[in-house]
Amino acid sequence: MAGTGAPRVLVLAMDPGLTMDPDRTVPAKRQYARIIALAGHFAEEEGAEVHLVTAEGDGWQDLDERVRLHRLDRVEGRHPLPWLEHALVYRVPRLVLRPVTRLGAPGARLSHVRSSASHGVHRRLFVPFYRHVRPLLLARIARRRLLRDIGTGRLARVIVMDRTSVPLGWRLARLHPHLAVTTRQDRSLDGRP
Repeated sequence: MAGTGAPRVLVLAMDPGLTMDPDRTVPAKRQYARIIALAGHFAEEEGAEVHLVTAEGDGWQDLDERVRLHRLDRVEGRHPLPWLEHALVYRVPRLVLRPVTRLGAPGARLSHVRSSASHGVHRRLFVPFYRHVRPLLLARIARRRLLRDIGTGRLARVIVMDRTSVPLGWRLARLHPHLAVTTRQDRSLDGRP
């Protein structure tokens, strides 16, 4: 078991479905297995205290119990940006049209049109916008809520596993120049060849 003096390894896998190379697609199941194996190696072979930071709630069943899993998906869901979008795109139109939807067949058609329009606005406007904002939002959430709990004092290595984790990794490298922040999945604590 990792002791209090054990080095810490921080594995950033905010969105494991996205790899570092936008042209290469890796099945999500294989990417999860790769992340779990890497974190397990550092916990078992290197005796490190491993922290895995993710914004995805599922897929971590096989994770070694020595690895601490930090999930940001619940905090992200409560953030004002997705909450406000859901309120404006789904809730407000539903409340405005509620009296009309009780009128039988015409109300049902209007409810269907409202639902289709809401889904279209969400998919075509919000999702492309949020895809660009999400990495910055998750980096901010992790910095504020998570990094002060983990502490950066004994961090030996930070491994960035996907594109969504890059802003947080970049900020950690800038704030702590002594850290080995890398996208390389080498199985050594220093992260250098």
